[in-house]
Amino acid sequence: MEKNEQKLINWQKQIKDLPEFVFIAKLFEQFPQSEVYLVGGAVRDIILERQTKDYDFVVKCVLAKELEDFFSKLGEVNLVGKSFGVFKFVPTGFHIGDNLTEAFDIALPRTEVAGMSGGYKDFEVQSDANLNIEADLSRRDFTINALAWNLKEQKIVDEFSGLQDLENKIIKAIGDPAQRFQEDYTRMLRAIRFSCQLNFTIEAKTFAEIKTKAKKIKTIAPERINEEFTKVIMSTRAEEGIRMMQEIGLLTELIPELASSSGVTQNRHHIYDVYEHSVRALGAGAQRDYKLEVRLAAMLHDIGKPQTKEGEGEESTFYNHDIVGAKIAKKILKRLSYSNDVIDYTVHLVRYHMFYYALDIVSDSGVRRLLSRIGKDNIDDFINLRICDRLGMGRPKAKPWKLMELERRFKEVQLDPITPKMIALKGDELMQLLKITPGPRVGLILNALLGEILEDPKKNDHDYLVTRAQEINKLSDAELKQLNPDVKFYEEERKRELHQEK
Repeated sequence: MEKNEQKLINWQKQIKDLPEFVFIAKLFEQFPQSEVYLVGGAVRDIILERQTKDYDFVVKCVLAKELEDFFSKLGEVNLVGKSFGVFKFVPTGFHIGDNLTEAFDIALPRTEVAGMSGGYKDFEVQSDANLNIEADLSRRDFTINALAWNLKEQKIVDEFSGLQDLENKIIKAIGDPAQRFQEDYTRMLRAIRFSCQLNFTIEAKTFAEIKTKAKKIKTIAPERINEEFTKVIMSTRAEEGIRMMQEIGLLTELIPELASSSGVTQNRHHIYDVYEHSVRALGAGAQRDYKLEVRLAAMLHDIGKPQTKEGEGEESTFYNHDIVGAKIAKKILKRLSYSNDVIDYTVHLVRYHMFYYALDIVSDSGVRRLLSRIGKDNIDDFINLRICDRLGMGRPKAKPWKLMELERRFKEVQLDPITPKMIALKGDELMQLLKITPGPRVGLILNALLGEILEDPKKNDHDYLVTRAQEINKLSDAELKQLNPDVKFYEEERKRELHQEK
């Protein structure tokens, strides 16, 4: 214990004079009888020498009203938890997301009597300024999160052998696992999340109890599921997290489309089934620290294959699985309560992940068309998704020469006009020129003009576009649609032998 205590002593010395932590010394000065404890994840992370951003303190022997008055003079106090003795505190001069990552949690010792429905907020909370710290810690989820550091006496409180479990790298529920998860089913995902973040093993009885209660996870609010699931996906061991969810049964409850893709074999270009390929692709993204949307897209990019599979064996096909998969991915991400921005971009990645790059066939105009479709600001993410896809297939090279060459050609043409906004003839002028009102036809004409410019950027000339706009305005809407940049040739090429071109 001496080694762990020394780490916490060193931490206490380091933060002693930091402006955001001066409240500790002032608290002892104003309330000499007080006992102040750093509790939970921060203690765990300091011992593990991990960066921590979430500091929770328990203050004993001071009344709730006295604490409220004290902290109100030192900064902003959020009284959401006032009724049960919990305050969110932001010191004066600090702002969340600016120079402070999280608000400090300041709480009285408290007990929680769960309604045993498994709901996150189904608790009757009772605070008591004189309650012993051990009783407060007993209401927590896992032993490694039930540690406390007495800042006055500089001693660790470890009532549930959390230090031993830290040493042995074990996630273990406090007391009876059945009761802990019955109190809050979110803890099932939290166990997996901690296992992924810390590279710890879930203790056997804890693991078995999660299996028993897996179906209950859908009773939890989607926002809570999203919070824990995202932390799993954003950990370096995201692949292992999904595998644990599959083994336990949580994946069947949350993403049945992915769970059921296990056993869906592919064609001669794949050595893994759809599920195995997908989780390996996610793992590749996690190991390379790719952004959330790329990791989600890596996991879901082939989610449409089970529905589009035709035939069996080496010659089976999955035509349009990207289109079908984009629709399925959207349903999944909505179910998991992701924001519209995350959903839209991930779906975009899934929809166009099959971009064709047989460079002996695709001309510069084809590269411009592809870039127009995927968006020049998204080049790196699409390249990264393709890397995940390749590595998830067991390919030895993350970025073969074809992909590097395509990336180079993307960079070469990205300054060319590739979107309607880059056309030398603007929409307002077009409407005045042709005497038409705002509506879909304006877009059709601009897209038709863009189609020509993608073939030859030199046509992005104002005078030429004025003359050409007047000519094509004689066409019907149906005829204009045929001039859209997304010509059929490239859609057909995308479908042809593309599995081997990944």
